[in-house]
Amino acid sequence: MKAKVLCNKTKEWAVKTAKEVSAFLKSAKAQEVQNGADLTIVIGGDGTILYYKNDLEGAIFGIGSERSHICQSHADTWKPRLESFLKNPRAEERILLSVSMGGKEIAFAINDAAFLSRDHNMLHVSVDIGGSESIFPGDGLIVSTPTGSTAYAYSAGGAAMDESLEAIEIVPLAPFKRAFDPIIISAQREIKVSTEEPSHLLIDGQQLFQLKEKTPVTIRKHKRKLAFAEVKK
Repeated sequence: MKAKVLCNKTKEWAVKTAKEVSAFLKSAKAQEVQNGADLTIVIGGDGTILYYKNDLEGAIFGIGSERSHICQSHADTWKPRLESFLKNPRAEERILLSVSMGGKEIAFAINDAAFLSRDHNMLHVSVDIGGSESIFPGDGLIVSTPTGSTAYAYSAGGAAMDESLEAIEIVPLAPFKRAFDPIIISAQREIKVSTEEPSHLLIDGQQLFQLKEKTPVTIRKHKRKLAFAEVKK
């Protein structure tokens, strides 16, 4: 098996663990590579996976802290779980979100796309789901994958979903008089979002786009999926 190792170099424990992982891969007769990997081992936490999302190949195996939701292990448990995967390599595919403006994809999301106020004032958010439009005033909106449902969306009142579901969650941020409730829709549906005021579009908490007022953004299930290593816990 060909494996790639990525780590958060600002975290001392992650750098130390990366060296241990490399030594373990060598002893397990797995080939460590820079590209063309069957497995990407990401060390540092959920945010590190999101940071390296353009470099992920094959199945993803995350090593984070005990607070991590995406990562399958942490510094004390990675070795037996990684060994188990190498012996029986199975992966679970999860949907991604494609985010487009003007008919062109500008980003993809593992977790979510969030529409936020630039100046902390209320936004008037338009959400069109398959031709059915809702408009509400509030602090913003989160469109989440099942993987991201335990992150920002959950903190904002959304439901935690099984990561393997073919579904998208839409969660309003502090809607005025609760004018819009969190909903879960089929991943086959297309969502169009715009705001009457200038806003920020934040993808996976990493990529920030400045939106002009009434700029339409289309969100749909991405044509590809991301595979996460299945391990025994």
